[in-house]
Amino acid sequence: MRIPTIEIIQDKDLPKNYTDLMNKWRKIEFGPDEIKHFKKDYFPSAKFFFVKDGKEIVAFGGLRDISISYLGKNHKILGICNIISIEKGKGYGQILISAMISYLKKTGKTGLGFTKKTAFFKKTLLNIRKDFIKRFVYRNPITKEEIVDNAGDGIYYDGKDGFIKKVLSTNSIVYIDIPHW
Repeated sequence: MRIPTIEIIQDKDLPKNYTDLMNKWRKIEFGPDEIKHFKKDYFPSAKFFFVKDGKEIVAFGGLRDISISYLGKNHKILGICNIISIEKGKGYGQILISAMISYLKKTGKTGLGFTKKTAFFKKTLLNIRKDFIKRFVYRNPITKEEIVDNAGDGIYYDGKDGFIKKVLSTNSIVYIDIPHW
């Protein structure tokens, strides 16, 4: 058995065959409307992690910059996104999450994502908070309209800033700069 490898690629450097593969699996996992233009939708600083068995991509996911306003202060965290294990039951998803957590530890950043598929993440080193998405509200910077997504548990790694611990210590709303990542 080969030892899987990790490849990390900046959004602007993603090859077309990688983005095609990610969109194929986003449609399979999340539905037909889940196509992304990765170089545009995640620009300018998302990093995508690929678990490879030989030359074959077997799992992938990303970390992207997210701006958050909480209790009148601005925070920068990394949004955990696009977590998909193509080959299930072989530990590739856990390898992916471990690589992402290693990156978060190395940078000291907080990582936060939302999912309706919590069962997988219970097997990883990420923390889970039921219905956490309800605390995060998108506020349109132009219209000031607020959008709340009511379906999703939080998955997170609390970085050196202790941001998640701060959020969990209150019931205050957290404002995010994009509707969903």
